[in-house]
Amino acid sequence: MRHWPRWLRGTLLVVGFILLGNALNFVMPRWFGPGASPMDSQPALFLWAWERPEDLRFLRPADAGIAVLLAHLFIEDAAPPRLERRKQPLLLTPKTPLMAVVRIESRNLDGNPFQADQAAAQLMRVFGDSKLVAVQLDFDATSSERAFYSMILSRLRNQLPKRVPVTMTALASWCQGDRWLGGLPVDEAIPMMFRMGPDKAEIRRVLAQGEGFAEPLCRTTLGLSTDEPLTLPPHWEGRIYLFSPKPWTKQAYDAALQELR
Repeated sequence: MRHWPRWLRGTLLVVGFILLGNALNFVMPRWFGPGASPMDSQPALFLWAWERPEDLRFLRPADAGIAVLLAHLFIEDAAPPRLERRKQPLLLTPKTPLMAVVRIESRNLDGNPFQADQAAAQLMRVFGDSKLVAVQLDFDATSSERAFYSMILSRLRNQLPKRVPVTMTALASWCQGDRWLGGLPVDEAIPMMFRMGPDKAEIRRVLAQGEGFAEPLCRTTLGLSTDEPLTLPPHWEGRIYLFSPKPWTKQAYDAALQELR
């Protein structure tokens, strides 16, 4: 290259860097797989602790985490969202991974951006605890409420530290035929595989065949309830969230683990 024109040497260097970059983009995902998710370091099992007295001291921190309902957020008409914090005690072993859950209840909400700002500010009053390993929203948003829900999630993601994952519960239908979750700023959406509607049989058939949900955000988690069959798809390796309609006990926990095996 010493006797080549300077312009040609410069052009060859630029082309070389472009080809090298393209090669790395092609090869590295095959060597190292997709980028890591903030949820990868979290337990493979979470127990939901709903609004009732719960004693979960039987849980070993290395075995499972707790997704605890810490508040309800009520949004009605154009009024400012109203936050009601948990009133029931929760007992747990120190260092147990703790995920904060807020349930959103709506009625004729206006859904304007200012109301979304207010909702996010109220959520940050709950989610601002530095001890939380992740946060979760539980909102059965109707079709007309989805844009508003997306605004809340975007504001929440911008205000939380990047290290804190944002998760959401999801109707199973959202993950299959009624897909609208793509592009939401969440790390995982948990398909609720209990209390399902008329599409229950078809969704269970798809999972039983090992096909997985159509929506990628729903493919690595499942939400199950102890009062319904704890059925897992073939070769399941994802995260499980367990709900119990009654207060958790060591016996109920052990029975659920046995059924999941």
